[in-house]
Amino acid sequence: MRIGIFGGSFDPVHSAHIQMALGAKLQLNLDELFLVPTRPWQKTARASDEDRLEMLKIACAPYSSHLKIDTRELVRAGQSYSIDTIFSFRKQFGLDCKLFFVMGADQWRNLTTWVQWQRFPELTNLAVFKRNGIAFSDPYKAKYKVLPASDSKNCSAFGGIFLLNLPEQDVSSSAIRQILFQEPSRSSSIVGLDPNVHNYILEHKLYLPREGSHKA
Repeated sequence: MRIGIFGGSFDPVHSAHIQMALGAKLQLNLDELFLVPTRPWQKTARASDEDRLEMLKIACAPYSSHLKIDTRELVRAGQSYSIDTIFSFRKQFGLDCKLFFVMGADQWRNLTTWVQWQRFPELTNLAVFKRNGIAFSDPYKAKYKVLPASDSKNCSAFGGIFLLNLPEQDVSSSAIRQILFQEPSRSSSIVGLDPNVHNYILEHKLYLPREGSHKA
């Protein structure tokens, strides 16, 4: 079995997240791709766990046959780290499962700040989206093979690094939050934001200016 894990704060979820998940599932020929909403340990989420999960459900609804949502990080007691989630998936699906931990370019660039990042390849394959024009840097110093996703067909259950390709989208959660901060009542479309997710944000009054804050 081939299982993908794609974690993120999804604060809010946007089109690039969905396209990355779909792209990883296709390029790695996955049986299942799980989107795992996380509690960011290096920063504070702007929306609650419940709201981020609901927005993710809305965004994934049109792709329910391709994408699954897994809430284990939200229900886990105490601080949760990616290494815990990888351990949990490995235990659930067994030693023979070909596991892939999917990462964006920014996540990969900051990997060495993550808890027990050195152990990731001992438990899973890593699948990384390349960014055009930026040289690929390997924090594992060639200890593990770095191969294109097309070479993952006969890979091992763990220990490989595979490079994914996807047309870049100029969209980010922080940029969307900034627009909503500047225009809290905006009902016109926002690039990269699912209209149904946007409606949820407006209905639940998310990403409003905080008391004492000032618009730029």
